[in-house]
Amino acid sequence: MVSTIDIGPTFLDFAGIDESNPHRYPMDGKSWKNAIENVDGSGDSWRANRCLVFESSFERSVRCGCDKYISLSSSSTEVDEAAASNWSGWGTGTSEALANLCDSSNNYITADPSIFGPEAANIIAYEPERASELATLLQCHLVKTNANAAPVYKECIIGETLTVAPSLRGTTLQPNPSPSTPLLPTKTPVAATNPDEDTATPQVHVLTPNDGAYLAASPEIFTVIASDESTIKSVMFQLKDPRGNKKSFVDGTKIEVSPDGSEKWTSEMTFDMSGKWQWRARVQDNAPTNNKITTSWVDIYYLGGTLPVAAAVDLIKAEIQDLIVENPILRPKLLRLGFHDCVGGCDGCVDLTNPDNNGLDIPIDAMTPIVLKYAYNDQMTAALGVRISRADIWALAALTAADMSSSDIVTFPLTHVGRVDCLDADPSGKGGADRELPGPDLTTHELVSFFEDNFNFTVDETVAIMGAHSIGRVHRENSGFDTTHGWVNSPTSLNNGYFDVIVGGNRDPNDYWDLLFAPRWTQELIENSAFDAPSRIQWFHQKDVNNTRVGPDGQLEKIIMLNSDIALVRDLSNHMESIILDSGEIVHGSVPSCAFRCPLNTKFNGCPEQDPPLCPVAMETFDKAVEYKFDNELFLTDFEAVFDKMLKNGYEETSLTALSEDYVEANTI
Repeated sequence: MVSTIDIGPTFLDFAGIDESNPHRYPMDGKSWKNAIENVDGSGDSWRANRCLVFESSFERSVRCGCDKYISLSSSSTEVDEAAASNWSGWGTGTSEALANLCDSSNNYITADPSIFGPEAANIIAYEPERASELATLLQCHLVKTNANAAPVYKECIIGETLTVAPSLRGTTLQPNPSPSTPLLPTKTPVAATNPDEDTATPQVHVLTPNDGAYLAASPEIFTVIASDESTIKSVMFQLKDPRGNKKSFVDGTKIEVSPDGSEKWTSEMTFDMSGKWQWRARVQDNAPTNNKITTSWVDIYYLGGTLPVAAAVDLIKAEIQDLIVENPILRPKLLRLGFHDCVGGCDGCVDLTNPDNNGLDIPIDAMTPIVLKYAYNDQMTAALGVRISRADIWALAALTAADMSSSDIVTFPLTHVGRVDCLDADPSGKGGADRELPGPDLTTHELVSFFEDNFNFTVDETVAIMGAHSIGRVHRENSGFDTTHGWVNSPTSLNNGYFDVIVGGNRDPNDYWDLLFAPRWTQELIENSAFDAPSRIQWFHQKDVNNTRVGPDGQLEKIIMLNSDIALVRDLSNHMESIILDSGEIVHGSVPSCAFRCPLNTKFNGCPEQDPPLCPVAMETFDKAVEYKFDNELFLTDFEAVFDKMLKNGYEETSLTALSEDYVEANTI
């Protein structure tokens, strides 16, 4: 299939009428005669370099060499197929794509109906400039082939733009454009001989700002280009603010009439708050019947005022909040994603081939539509003067999840943007470097050393960040650990409940022996030969030792701790050892030589005769764990500070863009 504008010149060339014939009138397109006949090998050159344009019901595309740019409408079947098949770089809101049709040797990839073609990988995030060039080229072709537009005898060339219409970049094609939301200007019909017969509504050709535009200035000039057989009598403009309040219609001013009769009307309108706005226009003609049309609402985003970056952050945060409300199980998963991303430096990338990252595909996939909408949004970046990266959005998601999981004692605002995404992951963030994560069997000293080496955390900060285990639970198929609840019996709230079950005592934080008398934690082996996971040794506590008591969800009230959790209150450094299963699998973390606590009748004086003896207290971390057990506000305050520090790992604050102190203060309790 070749561009239709090439067919005419090709036929005439075969008929002996080439471009040198003085009687030939100007035509668009190029003759393919030499390419078809492969004169001087020109066929191969044309096939490789001639830009071909394709059109179907819902897609428009242009292919130049190995690159294919595709512009899609929301009704496109390709968008549905991409979303259903989890194509790389695609999402339900994808409106444009760029594909590489060639292999590593620059040969076209042969179509194979049994697998997805090269269009299944949208690389637009990596080559935005090339996509912009081809989008402009496609726009040129659409203008030239518009049956209602005046002829333009000018070849479409990459890098050149026809001035008769705006670029398609940033817009979404509609399958059957209605008069209220057309994509391209159309030539106004010749005026009716009798205006009294004009009963047609005016035609609206261009609305600017267009749908999805990001604006940083206020007031903003709004523009309507329209035409009518009886000319335009008036154009009125209306705004709807982020709260849904409609402003009054305001009159527009006619500033220009083009040779084809279309009229340009403008109005200056002011935004009084940041966020998602909408606007529309009402156009009336001069016919006696007063024909009029009101356009559909156009979505625009005002990011101006004194805090444009903060306004953009709030816009993204609102979408993340909606996502979490729809799927509450994302709260702990987004916290975990934030931590795993920031080990080694927050770069918006997670290597899912690392078993320690099992299960993170769920929050990554959930966040991908938001990431693709904002992290690769050149228009928003231009409006802000700074790019909000995927790593920034993941950090915001982790903070939002923490905010929605905790009480009103503290809040978790994003304080900085400017994190840099890695280059070796797909647009969703799957890929990147393989980072070493903390193991489940760390001793007290190893745990403190890991967080000091990787995050520059103090001992107290390490204790605080471990409190994140108050929310969420383990999944046997991912990690090999097994429980239906998690670390606490109500694993949906971020609070000090984690410390409450590893530190004893209820009234006196100074009663040492009472503090040691926490719930009875006992080790058990989880043998996982039936799962694609290593066998594990975990500590468990069950309220009913006869295994009959169940919680509200009908599951046994069993909670667990890993050795790395117990290490906050017990020093297991000289007590952990490995065991060998009958299968030959080696499992580390068994603690047979000491017990977590004393029996009931010796709780106040120790148990020196117990066999095995009481495990030593973890002196580095025990006191801070005790503080957090008795003071939830202290824990949440400290956790907020260390979580913010974690989410900036790998950056000096001076290298990031700080949201204003006023914004941070307004979002902090």
